[in-house]
Amino acid sequence: MSDELKIILEDVKEKFDTVIEAFDMVKERLDRHEKAEEERFQRLEFELLSVKSDVIVLKSDVATLKSDVAVLKSDVTTLKSDVETLKSDVATLKSDVAVLKSDVAVLKSDVATLKADVSEIRKDLNEHRNNTELHGGRVKKEAS
Repeated sequence: MSDELKIILEDVKEKFDTVIEAFDMVKERLDRHEKAEEERFQRLEFELLSVKSDVIVLKSDVATLKSDVAVLKSDVTTLKSDVETLKSDVATLKSDVAVLKSDVAVLKSDVATLKADVSEIRKDLNEHRNNTELHGGRVKKEAS
């Protein structure tokens, strides 16, 4: 070969080596980038699984809360009914107390009347005793 061709070949060979070196650097960068992207993808995949798991737990929690709210609504309804019943019972008790007060007032009046009657009967008995002693009671004592 001629010297000129050797120089051209040498020049092409150097340029080819530069291209191969550049290609290797690009390939290395792409490999690192691909590896980083693969790792990132794996992290995202793991995080996605974690999020899915969290969503399942949250769905369960929401279902439990819905059930609890339903129970609370039922309890509130029952309590409202109980309050209404208690209000009715209190009204009945107030009425009963009013009747009892009236009955007590009547009983007090009756007791006062009975006291007056008993006092009158005692007075009458005492007068009767006194009259009996004056008229016949002494005579009997003297005859015995």
